[in-house]
Amino acid sequence: MRGLTAVVLAAGVGRRLGQPSVPKSLLPLSHRAGEPTFLGRHVGILRECGVDRVVVVMSEAHLGSAQHLEDVELVANTFDTSTTGSTLSLLCGLRAAAPHDGGLLITDADIVYERRLLQSVMGSCGRSCLFLAPRVAGDDEEVRVYGHGHEHPVLIGKGLSPLLTTGLDLLGESLGIVHVAAEDRAFVEEAARWLTGWPDESPAYGFAKGRSEHEELWQYCLTLRRMVSAQVPAGLEYAECDTPDDYAYIRDDLFPAIVAKDGHS
Repeated sequence: MRGLTAVVLAAGVGRRLGQPSVPKSLLPLSHRAGEPTFLGRHVGILRECGVDRVVVVMSEAHLGSAQHLEDVELVANTFDTSTTGSTLSLLCGLRAAAPHDGGLLITDADIVYERRLLQSVMGSCGRSCLFLAPRVAGDDEEVRVYGHGHEHPVLIGKGLSPLLTTGLDLLGESLGIVHVAAEDRAFVEEAARWLTGWPDESPAYGFAKGRSEHEELWQYCLTLRRMVSAQVPAGLEYAECDTPDDYAYIRDDLFPAIVAKDGHS
């Protein structure tokens, strides 16, 4: 999509996967030699689907590990990623993307999906939007979105109990893919800076300050009616990698299924 910039958040490492020396996004998706990494496949599909510019934010220590990636702009997150959250990493990417106008596609890097899922997202990049999976599994890692229909999402978070969501519909699980329309770019960058602060420039005012995760940023967008939500079609393969069990499932079962489905799409 002409004018669309993707900001890929890849500064996390694989501590919970037992591989803290390797950026989680650079782990291989398969047991077979030569298969792509999470990040390599993700960047490739973004380019295939017509994203104009891809900005990848990585921790400064691991920036050299991604130099092999083609057609991307690597941005260093110079903060201590063991004590800071993804909103500060996102702000690094937003600042790097600032000289350009057009919309933004903000994505996590530790996700794997079939090509049709991103094609569906790209076809829906109008207003600022949180993209959701239509089904939820019920595990504690899911970031779920609740509201009064997709035109009025109200609440995003993990572990939200029925009491906290009384009167709200469950709209789906966040995919870690968010579109920020061109007219909302300045607002999102300012909100991220307000939440996390920036050294020698502005203090942090968010509850978690530098530890803020980007879901907190999207909560403000929902509250101020700057963002809607949308489900991708049912039946599309997708997973986020948080635990060793997730990674084993992706390598053994999910990624082979995705490759097979992509080959027939």
